[in-house]
Amino acid sequence: MNKVIVLEVVESHGCNSRRRIGDKSYFDGAGNLLTERSPKKICVFALSNAVMMIFTVSEMPYAGVDPNTMRFKWTHCFDAGLQCGGWGRIVLDLHVEDSRTA
Repeated sequence: MNKVIVLEVVESHGCNSRRRIGDKSYFDGAGNLLTERSPKKICVFALSNAVMMIFTVSEMPYAGVDPNTMRFKWTHCFDAGLQCGGWGRIVLDLHVEDSRTA
């Protein structure tokens, strides 16, 4: 599959990993993290909520469905955020791009 799965930070406040709006993590079409294209630090607590989304979009092309039509494509780390006594919080948008353009 010539696709790249992208998790982009669309909101960030107090993130311990210093993730900022616009930061992106890249995965190949099979769901493998592309470390050379992704930030040096990626918090497991943010990725844990994205796991099933990444699995779902990696399967959709095999069923002939455009993964970018998935309705629920935002997730967040499970930290409660500073306002609730946590470390911080980020929100991630998931989309799929052609690997040649990404």
